[in-house]
Amino acid sequence: MGANATDCYYHRTLTTSSPRVASRRADPAVPRVIPGASPVGVPVALGLLGTLLSLLGSWNVSLWTDEAATISAARRSTAQLWSLVHHIDAVHAAYYFFIHFWAGAFGYSAFSLRLPSAIATGLVVVGVWALARALGRADVAVAAGLVAAVLPRITWMGIEARSFGPSAAVAVWATVILLVALRGRKRWWFAYGVLIALGTAVNIYLALLVVAHATALLIIERRRSSSLGLWLAAAAGGIVLASPVVLESLGQRGQLGDNAVSASTLLRQAVVNQWFLGQTPTRVASSSDGHSLWSLASLALALVGWLLIVTGVISALRRSTWRSVWILVPWLLLPTALVGLYSLAVSPLYNPRYFTFCAPAAALLIALGIGALPRLWLRIAAVALIVVLAAPIYLSQRESTGKSGTDWSQTAAYVDRHAHRGDGVYFAPLDATTASRVERTTRNVAVAYPDAFSGLTDLTLRVSPTANSSLRGLSAELSASTARLATVDTVWVVRPTDYPAASSESDAAVFAREGFHRAARLIGPMDSVIEYTR
Repeated sequence: MGANATDCYYHRTLTTSSPRVASRRADPAVPRVIPGASPVGVPVALGLLGTLLSLLGSWNVSLWTDEAATISAARRSTAQLWSLVHHIDAVHAAYYFFIHFWAGAFGYSAFSLRLPSAIATGLVVVGVWALARALGRADVAVAAGLVAAVLPRITWMGIEARSFGPSAAVAVWATVILLVALRGRKRWWFAYGVLIALGTAVNIYLALLVVAHATALLIIERRRSSSLGLWLAAAAGGIVLASPVVLESLGQRGQLGDNAVSASTLLRQAVVNQWFLGQTPTRVASSSDGHSLWSLASLALALVGWLLIVTGVISALRRSTWRSVWILVPWLLLPTALVGLYSLAVSPLYNPRYFTFCAPAAALLIALGIGALPRLWLRIAAVALIVVLAAPIYLSQRESTGKSGTDWSQTAAYVDRHAHRGDGVYFAPLDATTASRVERTTRNVAVAYPDAFSGLTDLTLRVSPTANSSLRGLSAELSASTARLATVDTVWVVRPTDYPAASSESDAAVFAREGFHRAARLIGPMDSVIEYTR
């Protein structure tokens, strides 16, 4: 039975007034999405592929700033964590509590922390496969799963100990369940509402998926007020369930935001980085160095990807599968457009990784474009081309400095090899400041790799993160820490490689007055370690 038959089935089951009649009339050759109704070999293979691709090399990549926040929060007692999320990071509360119990059982290694995200990646890949079948496009289901498994944003989320992977899994399966519920299976509306609640609690931006679904349903279900009513009740119920997290987050100033970007930068990030690059082995301020293989590959992949997306949309609109376009395109574009416009006009909220939950839509739209190609060999070649172009990006993500150039694993390893119990450690400020209390320092390297710094005397820490319910605590300036300096004979200075010259000279003067001299140093791409002895 060809694609036209599946298209007719999708049309009938969404427009008939009798779901039972539609179910009896449905062509038995059409793949179904109800659990247990389809062979399990293909989705299991795709899910394992997605998970294994994410896991490979995950232990090699240095933990970085965002993951240090996860560790700092999750290592606390439940009471301390509860206090933290009432002061800061309520948007991540559900994920922090999950990792608190997960890491309590499996440890805080990079592999263990990222394993849930890798598992979520497998669920996303299977979800994309199931969604293609739910939309009556079983002909592109496997291609969609393969694209999802190698799409750079998805391979990035698989090695990120944050909520992006789980929220993407919730988004794709909520969309699958939405389509099942629209076929007249009313009990699935409850499951849809629960997933919307869970997704919004895990990633508040996922509430924008509800806006995308609303747009889609107003177009494809505008004549069926009963379906719209059931959807509205389920979606509203989900948002209400998640409202404590939403309201607490909105009350925490600065928790929903990012650095301001220009319109041109936002456009480039939305077109290239958001789906076709993920994170880079360069500093946060640089999304491309313009000459590395991964950088060039991301541009080529973005070109190919968008061409296939446009091809898939045009092809679907010319066929009776136009409904699939209205499910996927709002999901892909609306969240980014709304937040992007708000960021440019009002206050910065945009960051490419916030929209990871839209990546399944990108993968499936690319697959629709592949399915529109007229020859089998062209379709196979298109999948192969995507894999080839994604490979350099995938490998760059698995470099030790794959998280925006972060080199903490090397920094910690150097200290671990050379420092001795009783030595001092000075975590330098990240920002030039004259304040007596410093919030941002390089101490996150010790949060991520605490064993390397065990037994060392922290010279400047004054208020621990748990004491003031923050992620970083408070530090004093080095010049105000001479009493602690007097108790050690060796100090390990961990500071940014681009540490300001004036700050470096000021620190050196303090060490000189206390009788220290520089003995050795390690200069990394992001951080440097300097040994002072006397």
